[in-house]
Order: sequence, then C-alpha cells, then structure tokens
Amino acid sequence: MSIGTRKWTQATFDRYIKEGRGQGEGENYKPWLTVRDVSSRGRSSREVGWKTNRDHHLLSDHERRLFYIFEWSENIIDIREQFPLSKLNLAMEVADEIEWKYPKDSESGVPYVLTTDFMLTVKQNGKSVPMARTVKMTQELEKKSVAERLEVERRYYLAEGIDWDVITEKGIPKLLAENIEWIHSAYWLEVTPEMNIEELKSLAKTLKVRLQESDLTINQITKALDNEQNLEMGTSLYLFKHLVARKEIVMDILNTKISSCPSAKAIQRIIH
Repeated sequence: MSIGTRKWTQATFDRYIKEGRGQGEGENYKPWLTVRDVSSRGRSSREVGWKTNRDHHLLSDHERRLFYIFEWSENIIDIREQFPLSKLNLAMEVADEIEWKYPKDSESGVPYVLTTDFMLTVKQNGKSVPMARTVKMTQELEKKSVAERLEVERRYYLAEGIDWDVITEKGIPKLLAENIEWIHSAYWLEVTPEMNIEELKSLAKTLKVRLQESDLTINQITKALDNEQNLEMGTSLYLFKHLVARKEIVMDILNTKISSCPSAKAIQRIIH
C-alpha cells in the first residue's frame, strides 16, 4: 500500500487523473504508481504480462513473485497493480473511524492516494469478480502503523463490496514462483537470427517428439537438438520454456525445479 516519495500537490493529483492512472482494464490499465514514482526497499521491476500484454510495475520482490503466481492461474483474467483507493472521501472517513491520521503531504497538505498492490479480476461461478490483494511481510504485520493502514484498506473494500485479503511471504509458493520466473519471458515466440516464427514452431514439434521418446535430461535433449540443427546453443531450451509457459508441456512446477533441467521422465503430459 505505497504512497510515493515525491512532492505531492493538487497539480500532481490532477495530472495523474488526466494521465488515466488507476483507470482502465487489461492492456489499457495504467497503475497509479510506477517504478519511477516510488523509492522501494525491495527491487522494483517491470514485467510484460501474459494476460495483459503490458508492462506491470512491481515494487518489491514479493510483489513480483506473487505476480508470477497470478499469471499462472487460469482463473485470474486480469491483474491491475498499484490500484488506487480512489474514493478519497471514503478512505478518509474510514481512517477517522479508527482514529488513524490519514497521510498528507507535509508541505502542500494534499492527501495522498493509498494503493492496493493488486486488484484482480477472477472467474468465479461463471462471473468476473474483483478481488483486492495486498502483499506484506509477516514481521511488518506486527507494526501498529501497518496494522492501522491495513484496517483502512479492509474497511474501504468492505464498503465497496470487494473481497480483500493480505498475502504474506508464507502464502507465496517460492519454487512455483521461481519456475514461472524462469519461463516467463519465453511466453511469446520471438524470431532469432537463424529462425522465423514458423521455423521455431516446426522445431517445437520436433522437440516435443524428442522429449516424449527420450529418458535423457531436458538439457541433454535440447543441446543435442541445437547441435543437430546447427543452431545457437540455447534455442531449443528457449522453446522448452515457451512450451511450458503455454502449458503445452505439463510438469509439476509446484514441486519440481525445472530450471535444473530434470529427466524428460518428469514431464507429465505433452499436448500436440
């Protein structure tokens, strides 16, 4: 629930609104805060989303890991990060209820806009349902100031009729997040100096057959295919990542570290 570190004025607020921040859905959504706006204690990053085909602005390692989990879920159809509690009057009323001093810029006196780490759109019983999720380290929850801010967030979304919850590092399957991170950038096929998209698709079909017929490690199989086709080393491994990302190769990525390139026997199913 970041606020921001730059000087906050009414003019800045008006500019954010004019820019469409916190508005839109899918590819057209613009986060209220970007990696340029916030000095983050974690490692800020931008990731192009599978579901949205736009840059997602993630302000910590835990946000990034959770983003990968959301990307993998087939029930989540949209991910909007740094989502604003844009109804300022409601947020400030809730703050007054719990006697929490709502944050304002020390110089301008303009109230900040609080944000939720993720606003998701989730498929549930045939409907699209919004769900808000905030990421916090377990140790932070013990701080009174953090607890009060989270209570403002909870009551705000309760008033809005939106499901809200806090996810800590304990609720993020680390190996699953690492596996998705390893394959994430290979989701879209990109031409190489040696092969166009159609040639890569043809090679992917060959790779599927090799994986199905061999007991060797995935690394051995992909290296052998690169050598056989006289390709730049890593091309076939890139295709393997792509096929896992597209769920055409099914593996237990919750419990198996696929970046270590286990035996092809670890593959549960290959979809042709």
